[in-house]
Amino acid sequence: MTRTGMVTLLVTATVGTLLVGGCAGTSGSAGGTPSPQARPASTATPRPATGTPTGDQPSSTLPPGATPGLHDITGDGTPDPTCGTRDYGAGLVLRLPCGDVSGYAHTPEDGTRLVPDSLYRLPGPDDVDLTGISAENLAATDEAGREVFVLVFNSDALFETGSSVIGSTDTMDATIRLINTRYAGGDIQIRGHTDATGTAGANQALSERRAAVVRQYLLDHGVRAASVTSVGLGSSRPLAEETNPDGSPDPEGQRFDRRVELVVRLPR
Repeated sequence: MTRTGMVTLLVTATVGTLLVGGCAGTSGSAGGTPSPQARPASTATPRPATGTPTGDQPSSTLPPGATPGLHDITGDGTPDPTCGTRDYGAGLVLRLPCGDVSGYAHTPEDGTRLVPDSLYRLPGPDDVDLTGISAENLAATDEAGREVFVLVFNSDALFETGSSVIGSTDTMDATIRLINTRYAGGDIQIRGHTDATGTAGANQALSERRAAVVRQYLLDHGVRAASVTSVGLGSSRPLAEETNPDGSPDPEGQRFDRRVELVVRLPR
């Protein structure tokens, strides 16, 4: 064979090898793992919570010190990261969304002014059906990475003034249906709160009794939970300011602080 013929043959073989290798790479990409799908805007649908990054949020894109989130607060199809934690008492330590998400949080009615570290400042999912439930809902992540759902009930809708006897049970019955349908199998903590009027001792005792009554009602009416506990916090954890800027009492702020919180830590 001539020198020219040998060169031509070598070039042809090399090009063929490159083409075969390129086709194999394209085929492997098409048949590999698909890109992760964006989670829905609300994480209310029951699913195991996790504190481990899922690939939705590359660590290289997170702000310094941030942790991949579980909730798509802004509705852009990507779970928003969390930065730091806040202790809300009685073992409830929650991670906080990074940045200002006040535009996605619930807004109190009647001009009520929230205290700076109010639990009520946390955003909540909008697609949870609260028909028959006199409460607001919040969504969060605890320090262990478990998904948390919080219902905030105004005590005036459940109890008479100074009483720990549930009046109408319609809200409680609807709440049990919601938990059993969407949040079954979690750990539930019932948290009783009062306003700051009256003595600290009386407020503490009333908050404990009310929380215990709600706990017993859930247990007696078939709530599906891994555990149900109760705790009273008296007036130590207000959501709202109870005095006006001029120092006078704010009845709406006081009403807002009279509440029962139902915290569900979802199963992993």
